[in-house]
Amino acid sequence: MSVPSDAVIPPGALILVTGSNGYVGCEVVNQLLKRDYKVRGTVRDADKCAWMQEHFDNAYGPGKFELVKVDKMAEEGSLDAAVKGCAGVIHVASNLSFTPDPNVVVNDAIALTMSALESTTKEPSVKRFVLTSSASAANQLKFNEPYDLTPESYNTTSVEEAWKPPPYEQHRSFHTYNASKVQSEQAMWKYMQEHNPHFVANSVLPDFVTGAPVKFEKQGHMSSGMLLYSLWTGGNPMWKALYPQFMIDSKDNALLHVGALLHPDYKCERVFGYAHPKTWTDWIARLKKMYQDHDFPEPPENEGHDMANVTARPRAEALLKWLGQPGFRPMDESLKENCDLMV
Repeated sequence: MSVPSDAVIPPGALILVTGSNGYVGCEVVNQLLKRDYKVRGTVRDADKCAWMQEHFDNAYGPGKFELVKVDKMAEEGSLDAAVKGCAGVIHVASNLSFTPDPNVVVNDAIALTMSALESTTKEPSVKRFVLTSSASAANQLKFNEPYDLTPESYNTTSVEEAWKPPPYEQHRSFHTYNASKVQSEQAMWKYMQEHNPHFVANSVLPDFVTGAPVKFEKQGHMSSGMLLYSLWTGGNPMWKALYPQFMIDSKDNALLHVGALLHPDYKCERVFGYAHPKTWTDWIARLKKMYQDHDFPEPPENEGHDMANVTARPRAEALLKWLGQPGFRPMDESLKENCDLMV
C-alpha cells in the first residue's frame, strides 16, 4: 500500500511507536507496516507481547517490526536507545490505570510525554513527533446545546474537578483521566514552544474508538471495546458512565496518526478524530436491528446529545483522503465489526 509522493518521511524509514501493544498502538503499527515502513514498538512486558513479533513477521515478513521492552518509560532517558535511527515517533503510551488520584495519573502522563519528547530531541534523525491525545482533552461536557469545538478548546472542567482536594474517591477517576490528557498535551505544546526542537509535532484526539483489534485472540476486548462488551452482556453497567460523545473507527484513528506523521502541511496541529456523533440510545437501536435475537439493556433515560460543531473535523477527514481513504468509515460498519466478536 503506497503513500503519497509528498510524504515527509519515505517508506522504508523506521518509526518508533510507544505503547504498541494497546488497542490504538497496535493498529498504528499495523497501518505503518502496511505502507512499507519499519516499526520499532515499545512495550512494558516483552514476554507477554511476544505474539506481536510473530504476528507482524508472518503478516509483513521478518525485519519489518522490532519489539523492544521499556518498562519505566517515564524515567528520563528511558527511550534514548529506542529512538535511535528513527525518522518519526508516535507516542501512544499513557496511564490507563483510572486511579482517581491526579498526583498519580496526571503527573505520570505528563512524565511519559516529557520523557518521549526529551529522548526525541536527542535524536537528529527524527522529523516528526505525534502524540496520542484524546477527545477528552477538548470535550466541553455540554449537552443538548449547539456550540463550536475548536482547536483552541480544552476540557478545563475536568482539570478543575480532578485537582480538587481529597479524598480521591473512585467516581473522580473520570475527570482525572480527562485531566491527564489535557495536561500532557498542553505540556507537549509548551515544550515545543520553549525548546523549538528540530522536529514537527502534531497531536491526534480520537473519541470513542470502535472496530476489531489487530488480533482479538491475544488482545481481547480492550479499552472502549470493553465498554461495548459490558453493554452486550448487560451484567456490568460500566458503559453507562460515558456521556454522549463522538466515535471513530480504529483503522481511521490509526490513519490519522499516520497522516499527522507524514503530511507536509500538518504542523503543530491538533487532529480531531470525531467521525460521527454517538449516544447509547442510538447505538442500542442500531444494534437491535443488527442482532435481532440478542437482548440488549435499555438505554439511559434522557441521555441527550453532544451537539458540538467540530470545526477541525474536515481537516481530519482530509488526512484520510490524502492517504487514499474516501473519508471516515461508516459508523455501522465499525460498530458491527466490534460486536461480531461477541456473537
